[in-house]
Formats: sequence, C-alpha cells, structure tokens
Amino acid sequence: MEIKRFEPVMIKDVVNLWNESVCPYSIYAPFTEDVFKEKFLNNPHFDPDGMLVAAEDGKVVGFGNAVYNNQGKAPQETPGYITCVAVDKNYWRRGIGTKILNALEAFLKEKGKTFIRCLFFNPIRLEWHVPGYDRHEHPNAPAIPFNSPFYFLLLANGYNVNGQEDAYHVNLNTYTLPDAVVRRMQDNEKDGYTITIYDPAKHHGFDELFDALKNEDWRQSITNNLKKENPAPVIIAQKDGEILGFTGPLATLSTGRAFLAGLGVHPKAQRRGLGKSLFCMLCEESKKNGAKFMTLHTGATNPAREIYLYAGMRVVQSFAIMRKELV
Repeated sequence: MEIKRFEPVMIKDVVNLWNESVCPYSIYAPFTEDVFKEKFLNNPHFDPDGMLVAAEDGKVVGFGNAVYNNQGKAPQETPGYITCVAVDKNYWRRGIGTKILNALEAFLKEKGKTFIRCLFFNPIRLEWHVPGYDRHEHPNAPAIPFNSPFYFLLLANGYNVNGQEDAYHVNLNTYTLPDAVVRRMQDNEKDGYTITIYDPAKHHGFDELFDALKNEDWRQSITNNLKKENPAPVIIAQKDGEILGFTGPLATLSTGRAFLAGLGVHPKAQRRGLGKSLFCMLCEESKKNGAKFMTLHTGATNPAREIYLYAGMRVVQSFAIMRKELV
C-alpha cells in the first residue's frame, strides 16, 4: 500500500469511495464527479500536493485532503486545515486513515504551518444532511461530528477538542408563529416598535445599526443585497422609521433551505424580545417564500441559542472544533 498524490483520472474512484464508505456511516452528503471537481479541484486554495490517495495493487482504497489560506500573513500565523480522510470500508482497521492523515500533516508542515484546526474557516466546505430528514442539507459542516469515524481518527492522532458548535434545525412545513411571540409583538406595537419589511422610502439607519453592532460582515451582506436590481426582502424592527434590528435577507436556496445572513438588534432596543420576534418572523416569511427548513450553527455557549430554541429549533448535531500542534 502506498500514499501518493491524487490524479484527475482517479475522480470516479474517489467519488465512489466517499459515497459508499463515508455517506452511509455519517451525516456527510454524497458527491457527484462535477461537485467533487468544483469543491476541490476548482477551489482557489486547492494545492495538488494536499490531495492524497492510498492505493493498493492499483486500487484506490483511501483519500484525504488538506488545505490552507495564509490570508496574506506569514504561514505560521494561520492554521492548516484537514478537510477529510476517507477509507474504503473493506480496508478499515488497517491503519490506512492514520497514514493518510500523517502524510497530510507533513504536507502542511512543509508549507510552514505550525498548527492545524478543524472548523468552519476551512475554505473547502462539506455539505451534510440533518439526521432523520430527507435531504435537509446544510452547506458547511462547522467542525467534526462528535463520535464519527473521522472524530475518533483525529482524537487517536493527537487532536484536542477546544470548542463545540451546535447545529440547529426547524421543519418549516409545519411552522407557525409561537403564541408568546404574537403577544410580545402586539405589546411592542403599543410602544411603536414593529416588525416589517424594509422599505427605503420609509426606513433609515442600517449603517448606524451596524456601527452599533460592530459587525462588518452583516453590513456587507445587507449592502450587497440592497445593491441588486431586485434585492431580496430584509426583515427589520423599526420605530418611527429608524431601523433598530434586522434579519435576512429573505431567500430560499435550491435545497429548500431558508437563507440567513445574520440577526441583530440595536443595543438601545434590546430586552424587548425583538430578536426573538425577528427570527420567528424570518421562519414564517421563509415558509411563505417556499422554504422547507432552516438550519444554522453557533457556539454551544452563544446566548443566541436561546432565540433559536424559543423559535422552535432543535439541536440536531454537535461538532467538535479540533486542534493539533505541529512540532
């Protein structure tokens, strides 16, 4: 058995291996050859030296990928990432996964990396399916699924858990606004606070909101959306025309998943339940917009989890953020 560099002629073998020996035993979504090419080979951060296969008698029996993004910094200042390690189910328990992993670590070390992290900053994203639902797909595994074969492989090879991401899900087919939210919205309306769709002729203050929230990613996402010829609706909380909270933009992905760029409430309007109302209205409006489900992930201790649980979401999968020092 040898570890060698992946060649494009191996795509079919690698895709079949993933679909037959990984997907049935995990939450990861299957690949097509086109999806594989786009995800790995066409990724701007792909390095052919970081895509390896294990071969025995000419047969591909395993593969793995490592990648990095220096972000304009010195290599030792940013992590390397292990995207995946997969082994043909007929060759399990032979140490092949460990050999692939060690070779990927050596590649990253040669690139000047001093540590590896397994989390959602990896530029190669792996889709996964919500357990118990037919193709309720999330576009990126935020870390390593706890108690998965990949998790145990990393754990056995010196990786430590230094964080947890929880994934949330709600089935929108049966979604209705919670009675408590309806009552809270009615009470807030008496004080002039309403949840509505942004109208540039009536509402102002997005920049002031994002300044207060100190979140440039949200500002960019909403600004880019509003620049479009036909921008997607944005749900806001407002009083007297001033934008005091937002969520959205309102869009449905091809998988049936409701899109969510962010959710925030101005500090001066907090403690009124506006965040919960905004999120519940996003679920309601997404359902009307044809969405079948919503998924998202956040840190296990993030206070925002209370909003998601309040809205009827449930934790469906927990992920281990893992790290290893390369010495």
